[in-house]
Amino acid sequence: MSQQSNFQCGDIIDINGTKAIIYKVDELGLHGVAMSVKCLRGIKDMWCRDNHLDKTMPSTLSEYDGMENTRQIIAFAKRNGVLQKFPVFEWCNKLGEQWYIPSKKELEDFVNFWLGNEQTLDWDSEEEIENEIDENQPYYKKINKTLIDAGGVPFINGVFTSTVTADGKVYVFWFNRQKNTWSFKKESKANLSKYLVGRAFIRF
Repeated sequence: MSQQSNFQCGDIIDINGTKAIIYKVDELGLHGVAMSVKCLRGIKDMWCRDNHLDKTMPSTLSEYDGMENTRQIIAFAKRNGVLQKFPVFEWCNKLGEQWYIPSKKELEDFVNFWLGNEQTLDWDSEEEIENEIDENQPYYKKINKTLIDAGGVPFINGVFTSTVTADGKVYVFWFNRQKNTWSFKKESKANLSKYLVGRAFIRF
């Protein structure tokens, strides 16, 4: 990792050759959480390529701890020799053991940062509400430009989380470019849209 202190939200950090954008820092600016500027996209059945694995993989995965979720899934996949059946987790694993696929709450935190919200929104409602982006608050465009300038991909697609509900559905962030709206939804692993991408997070 680059030798730097006094990190700020929006900074680009290089961690062993992988660039990431910081979206959360502690009061001293020494530690925080960041998202990779690049993503995994354009791969079919990216979360899981084998529906039969649903019956034996870890069932309910945390809304809060993406690192533990990711470790559970990778450990399960490696034990059974099927890591290639979980493309987004295989990609994340290749980045290094500190990287992980975010939980629902962690991705919500990033979306709050991306939108430039001064106060974190309360998204505990089970309703899948379509939220329109306010064009008078263009902070997200600044973040997308920062991602592009760092050689990455703008945050303009839906994104997987590692959170799985008791009924086996995956929480995803969904962004509708045509309507300029976003929401969090629960989708079955078999019906995840090809427009979703994988994003890796890291705590530093």
